[in-house]
Parts: sequence; C-alpha cells; structure tokens
Amino acid sequence: MKFTKKLFTFLMLLIVTINYAQKQKQNSETRQFIDNAEITQINKDWNTKAEFKSGIGEIVSFFPVEAIDLKSNNKVKSLQMDMTVKYGNMLTGQNNTYFKSSWIDLNEVDEFILFIEQYVIPNLKDKTERKQSVTYIFNSREITFSFYIEKSTRRISIYLKDNGNTDNEHYFWTESQVSKIPELLTMLKEIK
Repeated sequence: MKFTKKLFTFLMLLIVTINYAQKQKQNSETRQFIDNAEITQINKDWNTKAEFKSGIGEIVSFFPVEAIDLKSNNKVKSLQMDMTVKYGNMLTGQNNTYFKSSWIDLNEVDEFILFIEQYVIPNLKDKTERKQSVTYIFNSREITFSFYIEKSTRRISIYLKDNGNTDNEHYFWTESQVSKIPELLTMLKEIK
C-alpha cells in the first residue's frame, strides 16, 4: 500500500513537471532567454524595419534585435514584433490601447520567409470566386500571421500568443497595407 501511494505521488509530480516544461517551451527561445536573465540588454536595429498600419492608427513593426544577458554575456539574436492595437466598446465609444512585444526566433524566420515567398507573394493579386475564400496561415511560437483572400479583397491579420494560447481579443488586421508584404520579405532576408 505504501509503495502504491509513493508511486502515485511520483507519477503525479512527473506529470506536473512535464506539463510545466511543455508550457515553457511554447514561448520563443528569445522570450525564455529574456525571462531567465537577471539583467538584460536589448539592442534594436531600427534601420532594418517593416511596418504595417491600420486605418485607425494601429501599428505593427518587425525589426531585428540582439538580447544580451549582462551577467553571463550570452547573446541571442531574433526578430522582434511590436504591436499596438485599439480595443474597447464601440457602443460607449470607450477605446483602450494595447501594446505587446513578441519574438520570432531566427530558425522560425526561415519558415516565415518560405511562407511569404511560396504562399503569399504569388497570391497577392489573386481573386476568388463568389462565396469562396482562401486563407494562408503561418504559426510561430509567439505569433500567427494570416493572409486572407475573398473575391478581390485581401487582408493580413496578426495574432499574438502566450504559452501557445492565441490572444483573439487583441490582434491587428489591415487590408490597405497588404501591398507592403514584399517589404517585410526584404527585411526578413536582410536579418538572415
């Protein structure tokens, strides 16, 4: 009986530990690096930037960064995305601003480049038939980038993630800035 109780306790602790470790892995390596460092310096390169703006003043910026753990002098390079969006109650006219930074690890940048080159750029001028649509989705650990086509309308949407959970309340979308996707591709290629 004692052995069974000890075995049960051990298995429960193991499950909790594995579950916790899996959740920790769902954020980018860059976020984990920054979260685990006691003192961090983040160098941002504003010379190499891609930016999307919505008609209501929302903005998403992509730019390369280097995070440095100042105690160990370890360094991590990645792509940072800053997003400022507005949300609120349309009926009351109460608007709030939400800001968040997310990171795309360099190994994910390769996949992002491939996604844009193979699925977005070739379809920038595509149209769909009546009552049809097409959506191309790129998922990294911290963002979801979506390219949507319906009839002659094209839209990009960017959703953020925390521990693998998508934030469907605070997201960015624009139809007017779709033509700037080639600029994003150019910037991504420059940081690789």
